[in-house]
Amino acid sequence: MKATLRRIYFVLFLSSLFFVTIKAAEEMPIIAFWGVPDTMSYERCFKDFSDCGFTVSIYPYWKLDTLVKACKVADKYGVKIIGRCPEIFDAPIKTAKTLKTTKGFMGYMLQDEPSIPDMHERKKDIERISSIDNTHLFYINLLPYYRQDWFVAAAKTDSYEDYLTTASTIDCQQISFDFYPITTEGIRPTWYHNLEMIRQNSLSAKKPFWGFVLSTPHSAYPQPTLASLRLQVYSNLAYGAQAIQYFTYWSPTPRNYDYHNAPIGVDGKKTKTWELVKQMNHELKTVSKLFYGAKVLSVHHLGAIPEGTTRQKQMPENIRSLKIVGKQGAIISRFEKDGHRYLAIVNKSHERTLTVRIRTRNNIPQHLTKTLDKERIKTNYTVDAGDILLFKLK
Repeated sequence: MKATLRRIYFVLFLSSLFFVTIKAAEEMPIIAFWGVPDTMSYERCFKDFSDCGFTVSIYPYWKLDTLVKACKVADKYGVKIIGRCPEIFDAPIKTAKTLKTTKGFMGYMLQDEPSIPDMHERKKDIERISSIDNTHLFYINLLPYYRQDWFVAAAKTDSYEDYLTTASTIDCQQISFDFYPITTEGIRPTWYHNLEMIRQNSLSAKKPFWGFVLSTPHSAYPQPTLASLRLQVYSNLAYGAQAIQYFTYWSPTPRNYDYHNAPIGVDGKKTKTWELVKQMNHELKTVSKLFYGAKVLSVHHLGAIPEGTTRQKQMPENIRSLKIVGKQGAIISRFEKDGHRYLAIVNKSHERTLTVRIRTRNNIPQHLTKTLDKERIKTNYTVDAGDILLFKLK
């Protein structure tokens, strides 16, 4: 009898491990571009990194041995690394054999903001590496669409759509792009148009897209606030992003861009931004459970209608009326997960609150808090700057 019970407990134990593994794999990646760098204090660095709420670190290491060492320590803290080192390009076969079996290694960081000619070269790199290792992802981060003249010079092509089409032919498992919308002069006017194009390319390529948040002030980009972080995070989620990336975690060397006040400074010490990002990530970990693996059905706008976007005209399921009061307006996103329909309303201002007035057709819709608790719907809501309002429609 005791032997039988031991076998039962052992099976239950294995089952619990399997469940934990699956649940961990189902969490939305929270990624730091320029994460934990080459340093001798990996233990402390990756502990702080994990405590801040990050799950993936992206960093270009100076040699393969250093990358492998970082991966092994990161793995102890539940962190994965998308890494780069010179050997990936100089000795791709030998390097792939090593990284293929390295714990904590998530994928190959190949290039940031490539032009069209660069992409063709990266395709060759992927072919070489994947002949040995096709179990890890390949990471290329695409250019944003700030202005047409700037984009043409950087991408060496006239059309952002053509740029995305070329990128979708590369064997990357995701579409990653950066866009830093909040400047000292206001919000860049092409931000939501860029999100629209990325979303459409993601659907046609059948690849998830990863969005970015700016956490390091520099040049014309101001010190982040909780509202500015929320606006970037929740706008990306409303458009269907399946991972949130921060630029950056560790502060790059200032050089020409005056990088400062990243969560970790150049000196390796925490700045005031670290606690801010930790708070945002704590919030994101819960809210993202609703968005990760969801299918975004439609995205529209109310109030100000940015270039390349469309006005919300048709009422969502079980909603009789939806009105907003706020100059900047709101994103209205309908999405589906696990057979249920949801509505997300994002305040597009990182400086002012938004008033939402909602009327339902019946008693089916429910308000969801950001801890995903269900509440009866009220008729009026005040949405903080950059924040999100969530409803379960059916």
